[in-house]
Amino acid sequence: MFDPWELGTLLEGLAFGPAPVVAGLDSKLATLDPDNARSRNAAFRRSRLLLTEFGEAVLAGREDFRRHNPIKRWWGGTLLTNERLWRWDRQRRLLIAP
Repeated sequence: MFDPWELGTLLEGLAFGPAPVVAGLDSKLATLDPDNARSRNAAFRRSRLLLTEFGEAVLAGREDFRRHNPIKRWWGGTLLTNERLWRWDRQRRLLIAP
């Protein structure tokens, strides 16, 4: 679903935001040039990922990632932001408008 470059960007957003859900991503990624593929690949390979306590709460549905972290990215021609994010209601099995 994602190419390697997009996956890296997504992981960085999960690990380096105000409330990280993932720990263990090599901190050098935050300072490496985005076009330095060799160094970035090495940093990703050195990383040993695990969920943070907050990440476990998000996964369990006890916390909401977007309430603690900014979201602003293009996906499939659509700009996703915290204010324009559709949500899935698991209990009612409905898509909820922003």
